[in-house]
Amino acid sequence: MSSLFNDTLPTEYEYGGRVYDFQTDFREWIKFELLLTDSDIPMTDKAQRLVEIIFPTVPPDERLWEFLLWFYKCGREPLKTKSSGGAKKQTAVYSFEYDDGYIFAAFLEVYGIDLVDVPYLHWWKFKSLFRALHDCKFTDIMGYRSEELNSKTPEYRRKFIEDMRRLYALPRSLSEQQKIDELKRIKKQAGY
Repeated sequence: MSSLFNDTLPTEYEYGGRVYDFQTDFREWIKFELLLTDSDIPMTDKAQRLVEIIFPTVPPDERLWEFLLWFYKCGREPLKTKSSGGAKKQTAVYSFEYDDGYIFAAFLEVYGIDLVDVPYLHWWKFKSLFRALHDCKFTDIMGYRSEELNSKTPEYRRKFIEDMRRLYALPRSLSEQQKIDELKRIKKQAGY
């Protein structure tokens, strides 16, 4: 595990006695995440494209994917959480593609960083700042998208959150929308 405080931030990849430069700027890793999480493109079709976003010259290392995921996660392993029963589907609370204006404004408001004009910002620094965003419109929006509603949620709050979720809804992927449309068609044919 690496730390922002104990290590220098990684900017090179060594394999077979050769040092390979790779992209560390946040802009390239946002492209990486957008492609990685695009459910409309099969993983087999995007694997090579993901590697090429990051490496101008691709190392012939069969463990390169481990490194890419390690770097993408900022040198950290995902937290292990105890599951009570079946796995719950996680809902996306942000999208670099659709929330770009909110993210830009949040960084400018909270940190005074203009993400358009900043010449370089290491992915790990960007992600640290991103995770620590607070008290801005963007964090409000993520809160609306992620707030759990249950039987104890007052009706006025439930209505407000549902309204905010509709207002700030992220677009569905093409494949997800196709599944919904197909289900609607089947229900209509069945008379529901």
